[in-house]
Amino acid sequence: MAEIKQEPISKAKLDYIRRERTKEMRQQMVSFGLMIFLTFVAFGLVAMDIDPSFVIPIVIGMAFLQVILQFYYFMHMKDKGHEYIKLMMLTGMFFALAFVTTFIYIVWIGEPIQ
Repeated sequence: MAEIKQEPISKAKLDYIRRERTKEMRQQMVSFGLMIFLTFVAFGLVAMDIDPSFVIPIVIGMAFLQVILQFYYFMHMKDKGHEYIKLMMLTGMFFALAFVTTFIYIVWIGEPIQ
């Protein structure tokens, strides 16, 4: 079997690695807390029986914010080397938005074809 060679890590490098990991864990915990808070706010808005034309855009906006936080922190899109994946995801989001907008126009706003 192949042996794994491990070089000793200097104290300064070990401290740096620990600081970076602690910083990333703190960011993930704050992001997770924010997403839980946004979820409770969305449930609260729906439970308060407010006008749906006011609540729906706010809930959709908070859901969009949660998707961004999920991608950025938990799917590590902030790290280097994810440029191609980001491009493909943005392209997919563009087409999804274009399709939804087109279908909304055709079904509810546009004139029927005669």
